[in-house]
Amino acid sequence: MIPRLLPCLLAAALGAAEPTWKLTLEENFDGGELNPKVWNIETGKRRDSLNSPKAVDLKDGILKITTWTDADGTTYCGFVTTRKKFAVTQGKAVARCRFSVQPGTQIAFWAQSPTYGKSGKAAGAAEDGVEIDILETTGLKKGGYQSVLHWGPYGHKEEKKNSSVQHPKPVGAEWHDYGVEWDDSGYRFTFDGTVAWTDTKCPGSKAPQFLLLTSESNIKGWNGERPQQGYGIKDAQAAFQNTFEVDWVKAWERVPAAK
Repeated sequence: MIPRLLPCLLAAALGAAEPTWKLTLEENFDGGELNPKVWNIETGKRRDSLNSPKAVDLKDGILKITTWTDADGTTYCGFVTTRKKFAVTQGKAVARCRFSVQPGTQIAFWAQSPTYGKSGKAAGAAEDGVEIDILETTGLKKGGYQSVLHWGPYGHKEEKKNSSVQHPKPVGAEWHDYGVEWDDSGYRFTFDGTVAWTDTKCPGSKAPQFLLLTSESNIKGWNGERPQQGYGIKDAQAAFQNTFEVDWVKAWERVPAAK
C-alpha cells in the first residue's frame, strides 16, 4: 500500500511549493533624469514646506533628495513616486538607501494605494490597500528608523489602525537594503535581506501599491522642530546633512506555484 501513496504525496509536495518571483522593476537611476514612464516628481505645498524638483537630484547613479531652505525661508522637499505609472500587487519591494536627517524633517521609502480607505472600514483594508512604510525616519531617531503599517481611513478614530516596530540602531550613514514582502498572511520587512519584522495584524493588501521616495518637513511636529533659520541652501554646504539617497529600487510580483 505504501508505494501507491507516493504519487499522492509527491503531488501534494509540489502543490505546496514556494512561489517564484518575477522582477517587474529594476531602477538603477542611471542617466541624468528620472525615467518618466516610471517616476513622477510631485509638486505643491505639503505640511510646512513645498514639494519641488529643486529638492531632487540624479548624479552618478544615485537619486538624492535634499530638504533645504532658501533665503526667503521656503523649505523644499522631494516627493518622488510611481503614482499612476507603476504598482506592486502582493509582491515585494526593496531599495538600497542611506540618509542623514535633521529635526523637523522625515524621509521615507513607502508604498501606498490609490484606493486607501475607500470602504471607510479598517476591515476593508485588504481591498482598499494599506500604507506600508518600509523605511521611515526623522532627525530625532539619530540614524535609526521605523517600519509602520497604517490601514483604515485617515482621521477616523475608531477605524484608523496602525502597527509598527522601532529599529533604533544607527544605520543611516551607511548603505543598506530595506524591503517588504506581503501576501494574504501578512507582511515581512527585511533589512539587508534578513527578516527584521513580521506583522500579521494588518490585512494583506490585495490592491495595487505604488512606491514613494519622499521627504517632508514641519516647523514643529512628531518629526521634531525645524531650525529657526531653516536648513540652509543645499549647494552652499559641501557636506549637507539633510539628505536621503537611493542607489536602486527593485520590485517583484509573486508567480503562484504550479499545481
